[in-house]
Amino acid sequence: MHFMPGDGKWQVGGNASLLIELRQQMPPDEYQANKQALQEFLCGYFSSGECSNAQGSSISPMKATAKGGKVLKVRWAMPGSGKSGSLRLVVVAYCEERRVYIAQAFRRRDDPTDDDINEALNGL
Repeated sequence: MHFMPGDGKWQVGGNASLLIELRQQMPPDEYQANKQALQEFLCGYFSSGECSNAQGSSISPMKATAKGGKVLKVRWAMPGSGKSGSLRLVVVAYCEERRVYIAQAFRRRDDPTDDDINEALNGL
């Protein structure tokens, strides 16, 4: 199954307010380019058929939600921002529904703990 960014529904949860903050700080074209790059990166992973395996140090499967979502910890270096501008994202992929939910976002220096991930998934 080949997954493309326009094929599904992409959502950002209320706990991922850092992404909203970053969006407000970027020019619209830069934000769109970063968003598109992240979506394409994740789609490549989903399309590989290996959603239960790690992808280097960039994507680490964590667990599943009670509703069948695959929980991933994603390391994302925003293009042009250098290593210090990296993010850690808690992403829930509902593959059958073609829905991706970004549950939480952290700056690189604030790498999420298991408790942080569990809190981000509360109610999913």
